[in-house]
Parts: sequence; C-alpha cells; structure tokens
Amino acid sequence: MLKPLIKDILSVQELSLCIQQLLTDAFPYVAVCGEVSNLRQSNGVTYFTLKDRWSQIAVVFFKTDALKIQFKEGKTLIVDGRIDVYVKTGRYQIIGRGVREVGYGYWQQRLEALKQALTSEGLFDKSRKKTLPTLPKHIGVITSKEGAAFRDFMGILRRKQWKGRVTLFPSLVQGDRAVHTLIKALRAADKVQSIDLVAIVRGGGSLEDLWCFNDETLVRTIANSKKPIISGVGHEIDHTLCDFAADLRVETPTAAAEKIANAYVQCIQKTDALAHRFKSYAYVQFRTFKQNFLLATQYLSKVDPNNKIQREHTFIKNLQRRLQQSFHQYLNQRNHQLARYSFQLECFHVQNRIAQALQHLQQQKQRFNLSLRHHLHTLFQKVDLWKTRLKNVSLESYVKKGLLVPLDVLGNPKAYTNFKSDTMLTVIHKSGKYCVHVKSKE
Repeated sequence: MLKPLIKDILSVQELSLCIQQLLTDAFPYVAVCGEVSNLRQSNGVTYFTLKDRWSQIAVVFFKTDALKIQFKEGKTLIVDGRIDVYVKTGRYQIIGRGVREVGYGYWQQRLEALKQALTSEGLFDKSRKKTLPTLPKHIGVITSKEGAAFRDFMGILRRKQWKGRVTLFPSLVQGDRAVHTLIKALRAADKVQSIDLVAIVRGGGSLEDLWCFNDETLVRTIANSKKPIISGVGHEIDHTLCDFAADLRVETPTAAAEKIANAYVQCIQKTDALAHRFKSYAYVQFRTFKQNFLLATQYLSKVDPNNKIQREHTFIKNLQRRLQQSFHQYLNQRNHQLARYSFQLECFHVQNRIAQALQHLQQQKQRFNLSLRHHLHTLFQKVDLWKTRLKNVSLESYVKKGLLVPLDVLGNPKAYTNFKSDTMLTVIHKSGKYCVHVKSKE
C-alpha cells in the first residue's frame, strides 16, 4: 500500500497550493511548441490552447505581455513562460511571457491540403450548387438533440411565425463518432421525399471541436446530396469544408433560421402587398363599372318607350291637376268679387247712408260738446288766475301791506304810520300822474 508523502490530511485547496508550489519550483521557465486553437480575449487577457497531435495545454497571456503580440488561430508558436496552477479549478497552465512564430500547425496543414484537393476536383464549384427553395414546406435539421443550436434554430422560426414543418435528424456534432452519425442523418433526410431543404447546424468551437465537419467522406456526401443543403456550423470566423460543399453557407445556426424565415416573411409581405394592390384595383374597377352601369341605366331609362309613355301620362295628370286648380281659383276669385260688389251695393243703399250720416252727426255733436266744455273750463281757469293776479297787484293790497301811501293834491302823504326803519316806500299820487320813492325813519 502506498503511503502519502505528507502524513496530514489536506484540503483540496491545500493540495492545489502544494502542487502549484512544486510545479513553479520545478518549471520556472519553459519553451513549448504547439498549434494555437480556441483563441479568445477578455478584458485585455488572451486565452488559447496550445496543442499537438496527442495533447494540449492552456496558455494565458496577461495584458502587459500580450500588447505587442499578434495571435492567430491555427498558427504554430513557441511559447516562452512558466508553469502555474489555477488553484480554483486545479488546472495547470502556462503563463506566457513571449512567443516565437513557427508556421501553420498540423491540423491547419491537413485542412488546407484537403481543401485544395477537393477544390481541384470541382467539388466546391458554383455550377454544382442547387437552388434553395423560396418557401420550403418541410425542413430537415441535422444537429445534436441536446445542443443549443437546435433550440436557437427553432426559436427564430417560431419568432418569425414560420408555418412549415421541421424534422430533426439527431446526430453527434463532435468526437470520433460524429462523422458516422452525420452521414447517416444526411442519408436519412435525403430519402424523405417531402423534405425541401436540409440544414446542418452547430454552435461554435475550436478547430479540433469542428474537425468532424472537415471529413472528406462527409463533404462528398453533402456535395452529392439530392436535397439542397444550408450549412450553419460554428460562428462567423469558423469555416469548415462542409460550408464550401453546401449549397449555401451562413455564419451561425440562428442565421440559417433567419435566412429561411426571412424568405417566408418577405413572401408574406409581397403577398399582402399584391393583395392590397388587387383589392385597390378591384375597388377602382368596381367603382368604374358601377358608374358606367348607372350612366347606361339612365340612358336606357330615357330611351325606353314605357318610361316615355309614363312620363307623358304623368305630364297629362299634372296638366289636369293644374287646370282644376286654376278653375277652382278662378271660381273663388269671382265669388270674392261678387261678395265685394254686394257689400258695396249695401253700402250705397239710401237708408244705410242716412243711418250712417245720423250716426256721424251724433258723433260730431258729442265731440263738439266735449270740446266746448273743455274750452269753457280752460277760460274759467284763466279768468280765476287773472283775478288772483290783479288782486295781488291792486292798491288795496299794497296799502294793506304798508307799502303804499296815498298823497294829497300837493303831494303830501295823507298819513304815514306803522313804517319800519329803513323801509322803502312807494308814493303814488292819487291823480296817478307820478310816483316817488321815499325813505322814512321812525
């Protein structure tokens, strides 16, 4: 039985720290040659996998070390650095400090050689490409049943309200057995007559993850398929030989669904536009036909003998009605004229005229009596008024007031008594020839 070098029981973190220390001390500097794969960057840190035909190791370049270095997928590099352990996952990796470029790696060289050989055969020529149906009714999808590519593909179709039928032909999309299952799914889809289009989809990955889509047998199967094939393998930067052999290559699985659904949506829009144009045209034509029909109906109604007879009959009836109305109006006028003449004869009758004259005379008499009474009443009022005024200005009135003093022949006042101080007196001679004003003191 093996005995542990460290007798104490360690935690996972403690063990990882021990391994980290051992590897750091054992490999303070390494220079490793391999092919760059699965290259990505995040927050200035560069991550990739350095691999050869048998193994692979993770490499990390931090921001300061990767600023002046140009990394490229598929290149063979010599990475200088040190071995470190990422304690959180227990995975060892190279912390890079510098690189030296060697050239294309093994996998990239194989891919380029196979691509050139198949291109020289004319397997990727445009003349071999089949035309994709504008509105496929039945689509066969070749991908993993558990992968996200199929869910994304179906999600796009549902969101675009695509109405066709989809059949999944499940297969592996990575590993040694993937080529066999992909070829089997392609042949199964090729046998279904109702299928209009076949879509091969898979999410992105490294070159080795997508290597099954570079298999020569699979590429030839795609090129010789009876059904048109659309390829949506990987991301935008990923290219496989299946993409060149397929009738159409799109960047991602969702792009493949967008391509299919957009054609359907565009067709629906064109159909709606044509329906709208047809409806507008039909409406205009119907309105024109209706107007022409009304004009024709009016014209026929004018030239129809029955309508003409009916119009003449109506005209005669109107004349008859107008004649009757005129006759009744004439009779009414004559009756009114006769009544007026009768009334005038009655007014010219002698007895009526005498009665009217007596009545008029009686009215004039009443008005004369009223006017006379009024005039006499007015005169009597004026006489009373003048009497009052004469009485107020008479000598007796002034004498009673003590304001008039009678004088004798010599002009001396007869008597003057009861005069107040500073009283203005009017002296009137009895002969009435002169008057004087005197002012007497008491």
